[in-house]
Parts: sequence; structure tokens; C-alpha cells
Amino acid sequence: MILNFLAKPAVLAISLVAFIAATLYYVIDMPSRDHSSNRSAVEARPMTDAGADQKAASVTSLVGGLEAKLAQNPNDAKGWLLLAKSNDHLGDRQAAWAAYERARELGLSDNSFEIELVANMRQLMPNN
Repeated sequence: MILNFLAKPAVLAISLVAFIAATLYYVIDMPSRDHSSNRSAVEARPMTDAGADQKAASVTSLVGGLEAKLAQNPNDAKGWLLLAKSNDHLGDRQAAWAAYERARELGLSDNSFEIELVANMRQLMPNN
């Protein structure tokens, strides 16, 4: 009888707690749903010139560090390939080709990058 008396309030209390928890979860989670649409709008905005300059400066800094590491370890084929791709990204096709050649000498190649690099190099050549 005592268990029966305590069971009804316990079930009611558990149900009430579950309802409150579900309601709070829904209400608290609402702002994150609202922000997700704002986040996609922010991500869709084009990068400003200042942002592009900052990104280029960052890549240039990374390239400098990579060149220093390759001076210490000139047989790092992956490093040379990364340097080639970084220089290509910065628009320095001559340096990109030289770094890619070194990576190939060390036995590492990337066919899709090589095709892209050759196409970019042909654009630099004067039309005959």
C-alpha cells in the first residue's frame, strides 16, 4: 500500500521532469537553429580585398617556413609537392614547376596537378 501510494506521485514527478526537460531542450536549441541560417549567409559573402590580402600573406608566410624546412631536409618529396602547390596557388608558376620537378626527381608525382601546372605554364608562353 505504501508503494502504491508513492508510485503515483513518482510517476507524475518523472513525467513532469521529462516534459520540462523536453520543453527546455526545444527552447534552448531554438537560437542555434536561427543562427544556422545566419551562418550560411555569412559564409556566402565574398571575401573582401583585405581578407584576400591577409590570406595571401598567410600562405606566403607558410611557404617561407616550408622552404626553410626543405633547406634542412631536401629529400622530402611530400614537402616539395606541397611547395609546388603552394607556389601555384600564389601564382608563381616558375617556382611551382621547379618544386614539382624536385618532387618528381624524388619519386612523387600528382598527375592531376601536373596537368593543371602544364596548362598554366603554357598560358605564360608567348603564342607562336
